[in-house]
Amino acid sequence: MANIYILKNSRRQAAVKITGTGYGNVSWSDIKYADQTYSTANASWPITDIVYDVGNAANVTRNSNIVFSMNAGQNYVGFTKDLGVSLDEQGNANVVVNLGTTQGTVILQFSKTAGFNDPDYNANLAYKS
Repeated sequence: MANIYILKNSRRQAAVKITGTGYGNVSWSDIKYADQTYSTANASWPITDIVYDVGNAANVTRNSNIVFSMNAGQNYVGFTKDLGVSLDEQGNANVVVNLGTTQGTVILQFSKTAGFNDPDYNANLAYKS
């Protein structure tokens, strides 16, 4: 089983590093901010960037559907920066990264676009007005 490290976790974004061999599972509870709650009815946390260095073919799946495949080697894919889109297929499902049997590292950046409730959001807006 691969190791998972949370690199960034804010109210609107999260970055997760999956490293090792085998499978790494990322769920909404891994990326929710301290006091955020989660509504599965309208949840969406698409992938905005992928950085990887894998020794063999690897993939990212959501709901058992492959949403991104990686060939052996290193690469960066900036969906929002370079393409103006995010990888939102199955955007409300948990993420499974399959690194295979060779050591690898994948970093996924997520945008919390819907379903992550922020208790202090309105208060913060009023404060900044």
